[in-house]
Amino acid sequence: MAAGLGLLAALAIMPVRPAAAADSPIVTSFSGFMTVGAGKVLSGTQDQAVNQGYNCPCYVSDFAQGGVYESGGVRLGPDSRIGLQMRIATQDDRFGLVGQGVARGAAGGKGSLEWLYGTARIDSRFTLQVGRKRLPLFAYSEFQDVGQAIPWGRLPGQLYGWEAVNYNGANLRFEDTFGDWLATVNVFGGSETVRDSGFWKIYNGKDSRTDARWGKIAGIEAKIAEGGFEARYVYIQSNTQNRLVSDGESDYSSPAKQRIHGISLGFDRGPWIARTEMQYIDRKADYGTDRGVLVALGYRIGDFTPFVSHARYRQRTHPGFFPAEGHDTTSFVLRYDVNASSAVKLQFDLWRDRSAAGFESMHGNARMLMLSYDLVF
Repeated sequence: MAAGLGLLAALAIMPVRPAAAADSPIVTSFSGFMTVGAGKVLSGTQDQAVNQGYNCPCYVSDFAQGGVYESGGVRLGPDSRIGLQMRIATQDDRFGLVGQGVARGAAGGKGSLEWLYGTARIDSRFTLQVGRKRLPLFAYSEFQDVGQAIPWGRLPGQLYGWEAVNYNGANLRFEDTFGDWLATVNVFGGSETVRDSGFWKIYNGKDSRTDARWGKIAGIEAKIAEGGFEARYVYIQSNTQNRLVSDGESDYSSPAKQRIHGISLGFDRGPWIARTEMQYIDRKADYGTDRGVLVALGYRIGDFTPFVSHARYRQRTHPGFFPAEGHDTTSFVLRYDVNASSAVKLQFDLWRDRSAAGFESMHGNARMLMLSYDLVF
């Protein structure tokens, strides 16, 4: 982990500015972000859980990346990350290329390519983008790795964490104003294959390897915003397939259809921050359904922002299938804005296991404390 994060950290402190010769038609710019998170599981139980190779009681900080705080001392890996982004564009901003790489402590410091897409502005309202992008599953999806841009030290796992978070494909984005309202509609499609999924290690075991594939992804995201208020709806459908490579599976399972619906409302004006988000995932073709709900409220007092949230996840499975999973997290956050580009956050999480008896995972009850430093540059 140290090698990957150390290299990117060295690059992060180098001065980076837009660069273009006076007569050049191309502008190149660099930016980045970093989070250093130190956390400790204070206490917990495993009344209904089984050993998946982790030193538990544990706290799952990032389902998608397999970020887990194990019992013992202070851990630096699960939430620490650093990302660098490069953007190349014509001076009129009509054509561009964006690339972003991230090294994560949850992945042992290994870097990954999160974004690499070309963009073409058709006119003042329509933009076409082609390549690798973040899948807009949630309200914070596009910038959820940028700790400075979110109120939490970490986003609640009851919603923010799924087996695929990126896709390779294309999207057509529409943006226009109607009076004081800004409206955005994004239509997208593509596919994604995740090798050695961090998500599935949490369920199949720390030393397991599971590959996940989402095919025939198609979706639409629509947002309206005005004066600090935002409303958003997203619909995504795809086929899903898995293979447990560590158990000798060479073929993927048969494709199963999934449909995802997400709704969120946000308010950020003056001292107040409020958000609610709901997600419903229909996987009846496989095992059943998933539901997630989040409510959050914060109030700025000078450079400090106390923030509280409650997130709930419930799964319903077919009769006779595996016992259903369920859990809640209540989070208390105190954020201090050091300056416009950095912040320190102290976060306490109370995780309550609501799974049915016999559900096979490491989920239990846990109390978790985290201190993080976020920086954008």
